[in-house]
Amino acid sequence: MKRRSKIIIFSGLFFLALLFSVRYFVLQGQQTTLPPEPPSQVVQQIPVIIPEPQPEPEPEPEPQAEPERIPLVVWPVRISIPALGLDSVIEDTGYDATHTMEIVPSAEIISWLRESAIPSNNGNAILGGHNKWRGNICPLYDLDTLEIGEEMKIEYEGGLCLKFKLESVFVYALATAPAGQIMNVGGEARVTIITCKPPYNPKIGTSDNRIVAIFKEESVFVIPDPPIEPFPPVQK
Repeated sequence: MKRRSKIIIFSGLFFLALLFSVRYFVLQGQQTTLPPEPPSQVVQQIPVIIPEPQPEPEPEPEPQAEPERIPLVVWPVRISIPALGLDSVIEDTGYDATHTMEIVPSAEIISWLRESAIPSNNGNAILGGHNKWRGNICPLYDLDTLEIGEEMKIEYEGGLCLKFKLESVFVYALATAPAGQIMNVGGEARVTIITCKPPYNPKIGTSDNRIVAIFKEESVFVIPDPPIEPFPPVQK
């Protein structure tokens, strides 16, 4: 009987011990916190920019050569320089026996040396006229007062009319004027107008000075910068 009682008591104590052990572990499990889960990483999406296809550059056009100018075959028949009040007929002339350009004996006519170029063609077109005739002042008297860029018109047979602009004007002493350069009929296209400038010298039968004005066709005229230097020597 006593042995049975001991077994019961021992079983009860064992049960209580087991119950407290289970309760202890349950409480410990409730107090134990699991480590926080790491925050989920947000993957940032970088937009991919796909460049738009660019059109291929167009090839640069090859420079076109300027069309060759067709030389004029019609002769000049009239000239006008509004700033001088000049509006005159042009007559062709040649050289005299001394190889000097002939000038038509008239206050109203401008001479064109036919051995020179046709105005606008390559070369030097040489025109001349009197500054005074039989005591009367001619339109070319004030040729040296023209300003750079002044306009001149030349009319041709058949009605063609071209504009020119003054590029340079100088006064030369007749005795030292560079006649070979002034009267050179070659070179670039230009129009040279020559007239006398007082005083008149009876010993040589003409004036002591010459006015030389050079014009270029309007389509190719550019105001010279710096200004064109005169043919040496020069005397104003």
